[in-house]
Formats: sequence, structure tokens, C-alpha cells
Amino acid sequence: MKASDVLQSYSAMMMLGLTVGIVVGGFPAFTKEISMGALALLMTISLTNVRMGEAKAKGLSRDAALMLLLNYGVLTGVILLIGSLFSEELWWGWVLMAAAPSAISIVPFTSILGGSTAKALVSTSANYMAALILMPLISLALIGSSVSVSSLVVSLVLLIVFPMAFSRVLMRKDIEKRTKTVVTNLSFFVMIFAVAGSNRNAFIDDIPMVAAVSAACIVRTFGTGYLTEFVLRRKAVPKEDRIHIVLFSGFKNLGLTATLAIALFEPIVAVPATICILFEVLWVISLLRYYPNAAR
Repeated sequence: MKASDVLQSYSAMMMLGLTVGIVVGGFPAFTKEISMGALALLMTISLTNVRMGEAKAKGLSRDAALMLLLNYGVLTGVILLIGSLFSEELWWGWVLMAAAPSAISIVPFTSILGGSTAKALVSTSANYMAALILMPLISLALIGSSVSVSSLVVSLVLLIVFPMAFSRVLMRKDIEKRTKTVVTNLSFFVMIFAVAGSNRNAFIDDIPMVAAVSAACIVRTFGTGYLTEFVLRRKAVPKEDRIHIVLFSGFKNLGLTATLAIALFEPIVAVPATICILFEVLWVISLLRYYPNAAR
């Protein structure tokens, strides 16, 4: 595979960031600042694909409400149930994951898999608007005084509000799709390299913990995703209409989760999100094979 092909491959850059981060040990300093900067850039570029005002124009507010309930109701509940089985520090990581909105990448993946991009756009917009309220509420309710609400709010402004605003400016620019893809993947690489590297000792020294979290991630991602697919197929929902639903049932913004974990707590809190990133990548690869006629 050529270097240019690697830069344009979401899965390759995720795997590379995780592997190199564990081997090298991440950045020697400023891990929090670097990971937040990388995520802010990633969010800005990714949000150029999300049109905040489309819900009214497309008449898809009902679908957006259902996806909000699925992602912040069902998936959040599953994550909290799983997280309750782990130690306090890891529990905090699961709580942040449960409180996070859906992944921005649902929009391009819906398009690639042959689903309704309009519905994915509208539902993603609704998730991120709701996250500004739900994420602090859920975190405070389940973590309590251990989380600094002011720090969380500032982080959400830096990582969601500012990228939303700047993305509106970038939407007016004629940026090539290839350039967006490369910048997005490089940002993912830097962020995962920083987060995985800061947890290098945990990945190497505590194999049983990594195995337990990995098993939980498989249930959280593959379990909820394919169970949703099974139910929708039994109800004869057309492929185009069920793809974004399946994605919302299994995708959280793990980059945001891991970055907030480092910003608000200790690196160990980011372990669940870091490991789940790997399984979300594997899940997307499996969906590309599962759905016929998906773009490769």
C-alpha cells in the first residue's frame, strides 16, 4: 500500500496510531493539549458535512428524535450497564462514553454503505445540539463532584461549539474531498497516538484488564449494532432506511470521549474509549462486507 493510500484510509490510520502510540509511548509532554488540538481540527473538518438547519428543510425531525433516543437512550444504557462491572477509574471512562454524542463519522459511513445521508445528517445535528446539555448532566449525575463541571463545559465549547462555528466558515471554501480525508485521518492518528501512548503501561502490564475491556467493547459495538440490524430486517425495513439506524445504535464519539478523559481525569480513564476505537473500526470493516453494493 502506498503512503498516499494509507493517509486516505480511515482504518489504516486508526490502527497505525494505536500501534505506534503503544510502541513509542506517545508524546513526552503536552498530551492533553495536543490531543485536544487534534480533535478540535478533526471535529471542524468533519462538521463541514453536517448542515445544522436541514431538519426543518427535509422534514426529518421525527427520525432525528428517534436516533437521539436510540443513541442517548439504548446505547447509553448498554454502555452504563457494561461500565458498572469495572473499577472506578474505568467506570468514569465508560460514563464519559455514555454521555458522548454519536460519532460524526456516521454521516460519511451512511453514504458509503448506501443509506440515507440526509437522515444521518439531520440526526447527527440533533445529537450534537443535545450533547451540549446531556453530556454535562450525565457526567455530573454519575461521576459527581469528581468531575469539574466548569472544565467540562469549557472543553465542550472548545471541542464542539467552536468547531461547529468554524465549520460553517469552511463550508464556504472549496476544499477537495481528498484533502479533507487526509487532514481528518492525520488528526485521528495524532489523537489516538497521544491517548494510546499515555496508556502504554496499562496496555502492556495489565493484559487481563485489556481483555475484559475488549470483550465489553465487542458487546457494546457488534452486539448492539447487529442486534439492531436483525430487528430491522425482521420488520422488513429497507436497507437504505436501516443503515443509519444501525450506525447510531453502535457509534459514539470516542475521540471526544478519550480526549475529555485525559483533560478532566487521568490517562487510564481513556482506556475504554481507546480500545473501543479499534473495535468500531473493525465493525465498519465488517459492515462493508455485510451490506451488498457498499462502496469500498
